[in-house]
Amino acid sequence: MYRLAYRNFGDHEALVVNHSVTAGSSVGVRWYEIRSPGGTPTVFQQGTYAPDAGYRWMGSIAMDRAGDIGLGYSISSSTTHPGIRYTGRLVTDALNTLQAEASIIDGAGSQTGGLSRWGDYSSITVDPWTIARSGTPTNTFRRTDRSTGARALPLSSLPPAARRTTRWRLRLPATASCRAPAPATQ
Repeated sequence: MYRLAYRNFGDHEALVVNHSVTAGSSVGVRWYEIRSPGGTPTVFQQGTYAPDAGYRWMGSIAMDRAGDIGLGYSISSSTTHPGIRYTGRLVTDALNTLQAEASIIDGAGSQTGGLSRWGDYSSITVDPWTIARSGTPTNTFRRTDRSTGARALPLSSLPPAARRTTRWRLRLPATASCRAPAPATQ
């Protein structure tokens, strides 16, 4: 389970947290927004994101200062190589709902033996660079993941034996937004 994220909006406080759960015959990401953590905590909204038979795990969640939520996770199935996807919701969306998912990285292969780790250091955060640049909430989140790759250097945190046999890659994808892109102007 990923760490929970805290926001103080002045008129209320909120925590967002997620974990993986069985969802039918697959695995989904269960998420919650909890209000009044310093008083009488209540679940303000919640849901399980499992729109198809894919297995979603290693989820991480964040909330920006507007109250929008970003949720990133790993995905795989018998027909989908492990990849990284995200979803989110705007504060104006209906409670207990998330928008359609989008892909950050589509997997091109699967681990077939010898390795048992994936996404150990995955996280999603509000993207500080876009906030610093614009000075206003941007509804932009950044997801980072660690996965295997053929042309990457090993991370020094791996045990020496794994450094010789595994090439780990830190994924720093483009930012993900839960806002629809602005319409094109002519």
